[in-house]
This record gives sequence, structure tokens and C-alpha cells, in this order.
Amino acid sequence: MNSIERVLGALTFGKAGTPDRVPVLPVPLMQGALVHDCTARDYFQMPVEKLADAQIALNEMLDGIPDGVAGFPHVVEDVTGFGVPLKYDYENSSPTVGGMLIRDFADLDTFSTPDPTASPQLCKTLDVIRSLRRRIGDEKVVIGAAIAPFSLPSMLMGTAKWMRLLYSDELRSRYFDRVMDVCSRFVISWAKAQQAAGAHVVVLADGMASATIIPRRMFSKYAAPVTKRTIAAIGGLVAYEPVGVIEPFVELTGDLGAVAILIGEEDDIATCKRRLGGKAAVIGNVNNMKMRRWSPARVELQAKGALKAGMPGYGFALANQGPEIPFDVTPEAIAALVRTVDRYGRYDTGRHARLAS
Repeated sequence: MNSIERVLGALTFGKAGTPDRVPVLPVPLMQGALVHDCTARDYFQMPVEKLADAQIALNEMLDGIPDGVAGFPHVVEDVTGFGVPLKYDYENSSPTVGGMLIRDFADLDTFSTPDPTASPQLCKTLDVIRSLRRRIGDEKVVIGAAIAPFSLPSMLMGTAKWMRLLYSDELRSRYFDRVMDVCSRFVISWAKAQQAAGAHVVVLADGMASATIIPRRMFSKYAAPVTKRTIAAIGGLVAYEPVGVIEPFVELTGDLGAVAILIGEEDDIATCKRRLGGKAAVIGNVNNMKMRRWSPARVELQAKGALKAGMPGYGFALANQGPEIPFDVTPEAIAALVRTVDRYGRYDTGRHARLAS
């Protein structure tokens, strides 16, 4: 069974085939710098083929166990589609937004949707996806990513200004629908471009839509409808990542049309699966930040706990919680995460999960 078959089988709860083991989908983006013996900043600026080489090499270094490769360097790059530059505050971290596009609410009156393929940075990502798909084919999942429309404004105007708009009746009435229309159109175009380039699945990262940030009522009334429309318009396989605690209203994400929900460490895997009721699978949820100080043995222990909670009935893939594995997580710790599924995450024949002893 190859990775594509395994992932489809697991995320469809066995409907698309019985998975032989739990898929494992770590996100070692910056670790590509280790392959080329350089800083993460220098790595991100390398040519297309070197970026693709690194992601393939990382997969091979992990014994070929990971079931996917990332075609995107970081989701921060989405702002370049709006002409916003990136800046590097540290050598070994993802870049940050280099400035705010929207400095005053009045700027929203002329806010419009750009063509994502007009951004050299985003075109480079599309070329990386093409290279990975050409070289990997349908053996492993090529993963794309985009900032979800409900969260994209926070990257373009700042979190405080976006929150002020959301909680002000006057500002929300005047601007919310317009902002969502502009951002949704961009996200749909950007995600579909990644699919056309060869991404098997696109992850929508929605850091402003979790229970960590907003209450259930706001998610239901404002975030969910635009996300549901966006996922439907994208088509294909889309996964949804709230990038925060989602368990308090995780059942609401089951109606978004996503094939899977990416959850964090504070979300209970078994509870989330039960509340989703088979409408979407669960991916997660080993703490990516704590992995910085955990030994390989501790990582294995956490991964085993996730497997025990997520394996029964399929509908689960093991991963670090999003968005990515920090640069200073040791290769040995990452290896412990992925090798745990090979040792303990195999399914018996039939429809029953077994955590190997």
C-alpha cells in the first residue's frame, strides 16, 4: 500500500480502502536547511529544485515513512500575493509580514483581489509543487497550504485591527462582507492553482477561527459560512486547521466540507472524533513546540498516546500540531514521531485498530 492509498483509506474511515497503518504527516519545513547545511533563511531563498530536493531528502532520511511532502515553504508567503513583503527577524525561523497593507479602515474601500500567480514568491511555490509531483507522482501526498479567508485579513491589517472590525457592529456591517469576498476569491484562486500544479490536498490554516481566539457564536455566524463556501469552491481535497483549541465547538467544523480537521495538543483526539461523527477525519496532535525540549523517548510516548486515542475506526492521521516543526527540534525527535507509527500504528486485518505492544 502506498501513501496515497493509505491516506485516502484512513481519512475516509476505510471507505476508500483499508489502511495498513495510521498515516503520519509531519511538517518539517525549515528542516530542509539541514539537508543543504545552511540557515533556514538561506534555504527559503534557494532555487526551486533545491527546495524540492530537500523535502524529498527529508522523507528519505526518515526511512520513507512519512506519507506526505510539503510543497509550501511557509503560509506567511500568502501576503506576497497582495504585494506585501516578507522580512526575516531570525536566521532559523519562518519570515514575518514586512508591513501592513491596510493601515486605515478606509483603505478597505479600494481593497481588491489580486492574482496570486502575479507574485514571484507564490509562483515559486507552484514550481516546487510541480517538481515534487513530477518526481513523486502518486506515491506520496503532495501537500499545499493557504491562509483561510477568515484569518487572511489579520495578516494584511494586523490582528488588533481585524478583531476591532469583527467586534464593532458599525465596522463589521460596513466592511466584513467586502473583506471576506476579496479574501475568499484570493484563497480559492491560490488553492486551485496549487491543485493544478499537483498538490493532492490543500490545508487551510485559520488561526483566527479557533476557540482560543473567538467564541462559538462568532465562529458559527461569521467564520464557518465563509469557510464552507470557500472549501466548496476550491473542490478536491481540503483539510482545515484552526491553529488553536477547537474542541469546544469542533462539531461545527464537520459541516465545512473538509476531509480532515487538524487539531492541537489541548484537543482530545477521541472526543473530537466522536463529536465530528465521521463527517471529517482528525489529524494531530503531538505538540510541535514541546518537541523542542523532548527526548526521542518522550516524543514516542506522546505519539503512542495519540495513536491509542485515534486509531479505532480509522479516520485518523498522526502529525505534529500545526503549523510546522520548529527548526531546533532535533532530527532524532522527528524520527521518533514517524517511526512510532511503523512500530505501533499498524492495523489488524478487518476493521479493528490495535496498538502493538
